[in-house]
Amino acid sequence: MNILEIKDVHAGYEPEAEAVQGVSLEVGDNECVALIGANGAGKSSLFKTISGILDARSGEILFRGEKINGLKPHVIVNKGVIQVPEEGGTFSNLTIEENLLIACQRQKAKENREKNLETAYHFFPVLKEKRQLMAGSLSGGQRKMLSISKAIMGEPELLLLDDISMGLAPKVVEDLYSMLKELTKALAVPVLVVEQIADIALDFAERGYVMAQGHILLKGTSQELRATDEVKKLYIGG
Repeated sequence: MNILEIKDVHAGYEPEAEAVQGVSLEVGDNECVALIGANGAGKSSLFKTISGILDARSGEILFRGEKINGLKPHVIVNKGVIQVPEEGGTFSNLTIEENLLIACQRQKAKENREKNLETAYHFFPVLKEKRQLMAGSLSGGQRKMLSISKAIMGEPELLLLDDISMGLAPKVVEDLYSMLKELTKALAVPVLVVEQIADIALDFAERGYVMAQGHILLKGTSQELRATDEVKKLYIGG
C-alpha cells in the first residue's frame, strides 16, 4: 500500500512558469524513496507542494488515500506529513531541549513526548549533552541533527528530508545518513528524501526517481538507477 501518491502534479511560482511539470511518484508504507537531481530541478518545489506551502495547479497528492493538496500547511503537518527543511528548522534563541519540546504540536506527539525525546537523545547523544545550551551554539551538522530530531518529536507518519547534506562536510553527511538509516528503521517511518548527492541518496533508499527541469526523467530501484548512463554521468561520475 502506498502512503503517498503524487499524480500528474503541476506547480510553480509564476503564472507563466512551472517548477513542477506533471510529476507522478509513490512512496510505500515503511519505504525509503530518493528523489535526486541537480540544483534547480524542481525537487524542493515538489516538497513545498506536498507540504502545502506551494499550491498545486493541477493533479493530486494523496496521503493514505486522502487528497491533501489544497489544505493548509499546518493541517498537513497535523496529519503526520513532516518535513526537515533544507535550511532553518531550528530556533537559535531557544535551548536545544526547548526546540525539541516545542515541536510536539500534534496530539499524538504530546502523548509520546517523553518516549520521542528519549529516542532523539539516544540517536543523537550530542544533543542530550548540550540540551540546556542555545541552539545557535551548535555546529552545522549538530543543527541538522536537531532539525531531524524536531521532526521525530512531531511523530511523523511520513518524513520528508530536503537536501539535508547542504553545507555539510562529506564525513558529517556520511555519518548523518548512517544514523538516519538506523533511526527510520527503528521508527518504521516511511521517508521521501530529496538529495543532490546521488550516491548518498541511493545508498539510503530502496527506490528512486531522477528529476530534471521539473520532470521525472527516470525511476527504478537504487541498483537500477546506479546502472544507468544518465545517473553515472550526471550525478555520480563515470
